[in-house]
Amino acid sequence: MSPPSPFSLHASRAGAGAVLSAVVIWSFTNTLVKISDLPALTFAVHRLWLGAALVVVGLYAVGRRLTWPVVRASAPGGAVLGLEIAFFFSALKHTSIADVAIISALQPAFVLLLAPRLFGERVGRRDLAWATASVGGVVVVTIGSSGTPAWSLYGDLLAAGSLLAWTAYFLISKRARARVPAFEYLAVVFVVAALVVTPLAAIAGQPLGGVHVDDLLMLLLFVVGASAGHVLLTWAHGSVDVSVSSLIMLAQPVVSALAALAILGEPITPLSAAGGAIVLGSLGAIVSRAASVARDDELELPQT
Repeated sequence: MSPPSPFSLHASRAGAGAVLSAVVIWSFTNTLVKISDLPALTFAVHRLWLGAALVVVGLYAVGRRLTWPVVRASAPGGAVLGLEIAFFFSALKHTSIADVAIISALQPAFVLLLAPRLFGERVGRRDLAWATASVGGVVVVTIGSSGTPAWSLYGDLLAAGSLLAWTAYFLISKRARARVPAFEYLAVVFVVAALVVTPLAAIAGQPLGGVHVDDLLMLLLFVVGASAGHVLLTWAHGSVDVSVSSLIMLAQPVVSALAALAILGEPITPLSAAGGAIVLGSLGAIVSRAASVARDDELELPQT
């Protein structure tokens, strides 16, 4: 029996599929933020409270309960997610959806630097090479989209704030999920995030009420989709290295650009399309290697 590869990433096929499904769901639901007439933080406040109500009611409906240790372990993730959503929704209102997704997709560069120290994940040279190619593809997409009418420097700066907060949320969630079940974790995260964003909206002078029926229907659709994506991602943390799941998120700029083109008519330049092909190709190589290593290691485990 040979030992597991000393420098490799791991991901189950089901876990990788769950993360990719979350990416597709988020890419399409994010267009609703841009379509809605509600200000960014107003949309965020209602989205979070509706999502919190949905998850908490579901949690108690299946007979599960929150405990103080669960709340304490989950609250930091909620605080950071609240900041991330405030930045992210504001960025969507000021620049193209593709640009916001592209900047957010630089997250793996941060995760690959931190994951070995925080979680002991071993990243080999080949994985780093593919990751570098993926980030290079993201840069190509950014250059290709910078001249489009929907682009805004201010919006890109907001997206950069979202990137930092999303990276922190990703790492905090990975650590918390070692102690907290996914359902309980999300229940606390959504409530705490709502408590963070609500005063931010009030300070920014964005209304907390005045939601019309059309807005409410859009919010409900967004909440169902976004919450499903968070459930999938949180569940996947148990079987996918955080380095791999963050790299799968690199597919979001490509899917987001297609969603924005189909729903909002935001253009895709040839250079952006070429960068997207680089991202998807590199991403596929990394995930395929990680899934293969995980499968081989499972086969080599001694039978009990």
